Amino acid sequence: MTQPLQTRKAPDGRQVFLLLLTAALLATLALWWLLLKTSALSPLLALLFSSLPLVALALLVLRLRQEQQQLVSLLEERDQALEQAQQLYQRSTGELGDQRRRFSQAIEASRLGLWDWDLETDSIYHSHFREIFGYEENEIPHFMGHLQPLVHPDDYPRLRQTLIEALKGHTAHFQCRFRIRHKSGEWRWLEDHGEVVDRHEKTGTARRMLGTRRDITEEQEKDDYLQLAWRAFEASAEATYIVSHDSRVIFVNQAFVDITGYSRQDILNQNFWTLPCFAESLDTYKAISRSLRHEGRWEGELQQKRQNGESYPQWLRVVRVTSGFRQDPYTIGIFSDMTQRRAVEARLTYLAQYDELTGLANRSQFYDRMHQVISQVRLTGDPLTLLVFDIDRFKAYNNSLGHHAGDRLLRLVAERISGVLPDAEIIARTGSNEFAVLLKTTQHQGLIAATELQEQLHQPFYLDHQELRLTLSIGVSCYPEHTHELQVLVNQADQARLRCKTLGGNRIQVYNDEIRQSSLEQLRLEQDLRRALEERSISVYFQPKLELITGEIRAAEALARWHHPEQGNIPPSVFIPLAERTGLIDQLGLLVLELSCEQAARWYREGYNIQVAVNIAAQQVESGSLVRQVDRLLTEHELPARLLELELTESTLMEDAEAAIMEMQSLRNRGVSLAIDDFGTGYSSLSYLQRFPLDVLKIDRSFLVSDHGSKNQGTLTRAIIALGHGLGMQVVAEGVEETEQLEELKLLGCDFAQGFVISRPVPAADFTQLLQNRKSD
Repeated sequence: MTQPLQTRKAPDGRQVFLLLLTAALLATLALWWLLLKTSALSPLLALLFSSLPLVALALLVLRLRQEQQQLVSLLEERDQALEQAQQLYQRSTGELGDQRRRFSQAIEASRLGLWDWDLETDSIYHSHFREIFGYEENEIPHFMGHLQPLVHPDDYPRLRQTLIEALKGHTAHFQCRFRIRHKSGEWRWLEDHGEVVDRHEKTGTARRMLGTRRDITEEQEKDDYLQLAWRAFEASAEATYIVSHDSRVIFVNQAFVDITGYSRQDILNQNFWTLPCFAESLDTYKAISRSLRHEGRWEGELQQKRQNGESYPQWLRVVRVTSGFRQDPYTIGIFSDMTQRRAVEARLTYLAQYDELTGLANRSQFYDRMHQVISQVRLTGDPLTLLVFDIDRFKAYNNSLGHHAGDRLLRLVAERISGVLPDAEIIARTGSNEFAVLLKTTQHQGLIAATELQEQLHQPFYLDHQELRLTLSIGVSCYPEHTHELQVLVNQADQARLRCKTLGGNRIQVYNDEIRQSSLEQLRLEQDLRRALEERSISVYFQPKLELITGEIRAAEALARWHHPEQGNIPPSVFIPLAERTGLIDQLGLLVLELSCEQAARWYREGYNIQVAVNIAAQQVESGSLVRQVDRLLTEHELPARLLELELTESTLMEDAEAAIMEMQSLRNRGVSLAIDDFGTGYSSLSYLQRFPLDVLKIDRSFLVSDHGSKNQGTLTRAIIALGHGLGMQVVAEGVEETEQLEELKLLGCDFAQGFVISRPVPAADFTQLLQNRKSD
């Protein structure tokens, strides 16, 4: 195999000189040697020729020295150049190192992750990988295949589509925001930027892509908060506008549009001072503008007009702020439509003085007007008569007809009162069904007016096709005959009204000394009753209930008794109504219930299964705590629920029928027996007997047959007993005082009897003795 020919380098001048000098020297030596052989030259010439080699050699040496000096100089120059190049290299290397270090610090500070994606192998280099993803780099070696499960499912389609657009060259730059599941489990927001840097020469397929990635979670959260704040701002019920430093309106929210009626197109980029929605108060706005320059804020009420010309009150708050690099001033106005507020204020003012249902003056206005009138008559000496009255049995009407009908009845009553007494100083509704009328008349004229009022309200009212005739209990007090003080005058009239109620209602009562004395006695008796309840000095007596079929005492009714330390025994007909009027009935009822359960449990432990019936007041049912109290007492005394019976009157059940049904059902579910007391004296409605969960029906004594009674009484008693049995209830006749009544009740099929013919109410010890005597017999 032949070697390739190499190009020879042409010799330089120094080499040519050396070759010629060497050739001359060799020629001289050759000539000199020939001459010596032939002896043709003279000695002088021979000497001359013999010196020629020395001269040539000298010349050669001289030339070599020059060459050496030139070479040394050249080497020195090259050394110097090399040293300079080395210094430049070191300096450049240092600067490059400094630049790399600064660049690295800048990337660290920016928290950017740099990525280099080789699409042919799907491998990727990624800086700050652990800081961004929480994973080590080897846990996610591939860009898409391993990243996809981490991307939020709502964001992945968008990320994929954006990336494909960049890879195909449809977009020069790849940019996308998306969420990934960090290794900690939380969702983090990332932002990617990238470009394809290498494509296949022929197909254009992307082979390499470079980019950056950074965690923008905090920025995104701030953006979200800003968006939320913006939405709240836009959804605010208060109108908002922003005016730029050159007086252009640059923003209004939806509330502005809703309140003023102007659209955004009507307002935005318009000069504030020329807009019609602000034209009504331009002078005020100029004053506001001057105030803003000094104080930076203003607040007050303006009167403005909507686009439709309607005037409305506006409460405006204005602040001056600076924004931007140039610190340009902006004015932000926030206002609310005061129309609704003014209507509410007017409504509240009305309600503060008038009764919403009837339109009459309320208690507050009544006292204000009373104070004014009394101040006047103290100067003029005119007399005054105050009527305080209520509708008898209104609660019965309200409960039987319904509350809506009761409200309509009150409105009709108010209209009729106003028609009867048009000259009254004031007519007020002071309570549920209580009214007050102040007349500037004498007592005699006042009584005439009260009589006329009573007669007119007794005229029929028609509600829901029913005719109602009302009666009133009217209390009367006079100025100055009875008192000179406003509150005393009201109290006296109210005491006279209460006296009417105690006497059965439907009457007019003028305040007098007897009422005053009775009121003082009632006050003292109230305090004594309160003390007796606190000291638990109320006792419980028990009246036996006889089972008529067996002749056995199976049950008893618990009855409260009060022995006053000074007045002796106070009748229940006195202290029970007193407790109801003074709000002590709940406390009294609970004490009787506790003592009754305690005694029933004692009898149970002694072997006597006596069911004890306890009377329950309406207030106890309404309190909502009756069931809880019964549960506590049954548990505390270990008393079987079947040995407790609760008696409720018809009026108690009808106070709040729905609440009563719920309470009774809860009690019955626990095994407690429920009785309706004094049946026939109240509403006597068959419908409520079916609605209420009752076990026992008690016949009032007024229905029992006596020697002086009519045969109709016996018929009613038989009907009531049949009714009770037909509804699955046991029937108890109370107030049985004659043996004949007892025998008649047995024949009629009555289950139990209670009354003096069997036994009077007795203390627990006497009742126990009665049980023992019957057991021994």
